[in-house]
Amino acid sequence: MRIVRDTGYIKSRKRLARGAALGGFILLGSTFLVAFNQSLILYAYMMLFVGFLLFNYGMQQMGKWSRNPRNDAILDNKLNAFSDKYTLIHYAKVDKQTVEHMLVYPGGILVLTARELPGVVFGRGNKWRKRGIGLARFFSFSGPQLGNPSVDTDRAVAAIEANLVARKMEVDVSGAIVFLNAAVELDVAEPDYPVLMADELPGFINSLEEDTSFTPAERDDLVAELGNGLDVEQKVTTRTRRPVKVKRRAA
Repeated sequence: MRIVRDTGYIKSRKRLARGAALGGFILLGSTFLVAFNQSLILYAYMMLFVGFLLFNYGMQQMGKWSRNPRNDAILDNKLNAFSDKYTLIHYAKVDKQTVEHMLVYPGGILVLTARELPGVVFGRGNKWRKRGIGLARFFSFSGPQLGNPSVDTDRAVAAIEANLVARKMEVDVSGAIVFLNAAVELDVAEPDYPVLMADELPGFINSLEEDTSFTPAERDDLVAELGNGLDVEQKVTTRTRRPVKVKRRAA
């Protein structure tokens, strides 16, 4: 397995997270000072609202980017048994969008949309929600968020396809949604993309068909293009065993 990771992007996200959390904390603390002046009470409420949002956003991002292991490291570990025909690219800049995780493999490109949250997650088609009741939902506001993984995958796939069209390359682009936290409970029906637990990912990838027209030279050129950026870490892991072929069960 070859791994390409934009470490500069990771560092910038960590700085942004710390700055947002600190700025939100300062605004929240300043609210009490401003509230003593009755003529500024409206400004105090505005500072409270903005500070709350900013602080929680910062805490969300700090959890995502400072957690050990991060999502990219978890994916690295799950897929390290594959040969160097497979390249995992993290945080590639594709036109104006950052695609967090993608795999270039002998059959094309697979976008991996990762989620790390625990709890009960419902998915119906491209609609997603996480079960939360009362205060539990309030206190989870600063933790990992579900968002809409289907929409995020759509955007990443579209960005890569547009990039390939501009470069006059015909490569199959697909996507999968991967939940990394073993404590998650999934209730999913008719999703737009395959929905997997992290342990299921190697078997799923091993079941993907190869495209003989997608040559090793083209794969290398594509990896070089997608991994072109500042502060890029490239790592080659040694395959310890051949992945076992897994027959996929019909949905």
